[in-house]
Amino acid sequence: MSVLLETSLGDLVIDLEVDACPKTCENFLKLCKVYYYNLNAFFNVSKDFLAQAGDPSATGTGGESIWSYIASGSSSSESPVQRYFEPEVRPKLKHTQRGTVSMAVAPALEGHKGGCGSQFFVTLGDNIDYLDGKHAVFGHVVEGFETLDKLNDVFTDQDGRPFKDIRIRHVVILDDPFPDPPGLIQPPSSPTRPPDNSTRIAEDEDPLATLPEEEEEKIRREKAAAASALTLEMVGDLPFANVRPPENVLFVCKLNAVTRDEDLELIFSRFGTIMSCQVIRDKRTGDSLQYAFIEFDKREEAEQAYFKMQNVSQSVAKINTQWSNDVKRAPKHVKSHGGFGGREDLEKTRRYREEDPSSESMRHNHQYGMVFDVGTSHGHGRKRSRSRDSFDFPDADIVLQSCESEDPTQFHVHQCILSAASPFFHDMFTLPQAPNVSRQIQVVPVSETRDTLGTLLQFVYPTEDPHIESLDELVSVLCTAVKYDFMGVIASLRKILVSLRFVRVDPTRVFAIASRFELEDEARIASKYTLNVQVLDAPLSEDLKFITAHSYHRLLDLHHRRVQASIALLKIPPDIKCMQCNGSSFATHLIPKWWFQFEKRAREELSVRPTTEVIFGMEFLAQVAMAAECPRCAGSILDAWKFLQELKIAIDALPATI
Repeated sequence: MSVLLETSLGDLVIDLEVDACPKTCENFLKLCKVYYYNLNAFFNVSKDFLAQAGDPSATGTGGESIWSYIASGSSSSESPVQRYFEPEVRPKLKHTQRGTVSMAVAPALEGHKGGCGSQFFVTLGDNIDYLDGKHAVFGHVVEGFETLDKLNDVFTDQDGRPFKDIRIRHVVILDDPFPDPPGLIQPPSSPTRPPDNSTRIAEDEDPLATLPEEEEEKIRREKAAAASALTLEMVGDLPFANVRPPENVLFVCKLNAVTRDEDLELIFSRFGTIMSCQVIRDKRTGDSLQYAFIEFDKREEAEQAYFKMQNVSQSVAKINTQWSNDVKRAPKHVKSHGGFGGREDLEKTRRYREEDPSSESMRHNHQYGMVFDVGTSHGHGRKRSRSRDSFDFPDADIVLQSCESEDPTQFHVHQCILSAASPFFHDMFTLPQAPNVSRQIQVVPVSETRDTLGTLLQFVYPTEDPHIESLDELVSVLCTAVKYDFMGVIASLRKILVSLRFVRVDPTRVFAIASRFELEDEARIASKYTLNVQVLDAPLSEDLKFITAHSYHRLLDLHHRRVQASIALLKIPPDIKCMQCNGSSFATHLIPKWWFQFEKRAREELSVRPTTEVIFGMEFLAQVAMAAECPRCAGSILDAWKFLQELKIAIDALPATI
């Protein structure tokens, strides 16, 4: 009697011991019949030990027998049914072979009787006598041992849960000799969603797959648009980044310079009731800027005008209509209907400007406010508490102030240099601003400390780059450079990040920093140096919190592949001999003793650090010769220098980066 388990790693065919364990086999077969195991995850995998599944919650505490499952779905159950049943532990059925299938036995807790439910496991090694007598063997894997090999090699966390989900996709019952128990109803179809809420890499997801170039470009453009919207929010042009314009307002462009408000209202009034119509004009000269906003009473009227008037000639120029995409420039009538932009739930931001129409300053001054507004308290009468000599230029036209609550530092710098180095500052400084009547230098508070800001500006200005003392300092400056889009600073910091003084001392953290900021080239360089350390024993750093499971999986996969490939190369040619180990006629075909010691110690070293820096060193080879306990093996090692050199070159030639 057999069952076929179709898993995400391959198929497993299990023969059941129906004669020795009839109740256990009946429970397993009927749970398979009601699709109980479909999409269940292998939630506990221990290398060379076992792989456990059968718990829908994937926590190790769930699951129930088929009789408990039937009773829980029936409202007419007269007597309560136990969750577990008595395990059928047979002394002759032991865990001697790889692929032994056993039902896990739950312990008795809080007065509830323990026993077997739905959880089962498959052994991944031979002669695991520790499990004998404790768990009920009821089957053996007869096909699919390559699937067990794949299952044995998966990467897991400290709790044994694989980083990438391994699931039972489907179960096929090849033969079922047992009649269905009363009340069993087979569902019409298999479940389509996993029963547990896993946040791991999905079983059908390839973590190393890349998107097509078109999709990557689309994602890049969406990120750029989101960043631009965030900038507009910061400077006060949008109430928040994801604001939507009112759908009953039409934007009209390419107008004739002599077109008036009443002319447009006359043209568009045939489509519906117009609430407002405004041609935007220059604030000083009053000349038309040749675009306008038209607000209709209903959205359907605005849609009709859009489709009818698109590209319609009007005098010499053309009328181009499109939905309003500038909330800041919505007509005055629109703003009066709701909180902002024609919507009651929006409020116009006043972060950088005094924009309250009821304020005294706005009644007397209808010009644009300054982007970085400063009050009278920021005038010449206020002394700077501290400034660095290197950034106290007398011809400075902007001041950046650090974030310290007490005694902040002011950096007197130049707008032209910041604009040339950063598109972020270029966009800010090109926004419309009112004339500086008081001749005050604008003070811009930033959220960075004096040390971070000072180091960043030393990179920006055409002076000698500062010396970065630690990775903590580098991360702080790099975060700021990415935030303000200083591409030149980012390029300099990328070189410093992979300098030998950092990448040799702490390659795992350098890899985490590079992955966090999506620096692919630097991540590849750092991944090569991580081969010299044991990644899982590397000290934890805050930077590891910011990288994805995908990035960490790539690093572990590199180490795993490199270990397997390097160990596979440990083969000695037949012509390498030792004068004493192979001196007699019956020992000429044997391998020298030193090679046994070399292979054993090299395997242990390569499984931790898959590089050649240790295993081909004189100290390592001397230890091998001493462990061989042969007086001639040391000479044999020296005679085999050419072979060892070729072996070293072969291992070094293996892929060493992600």
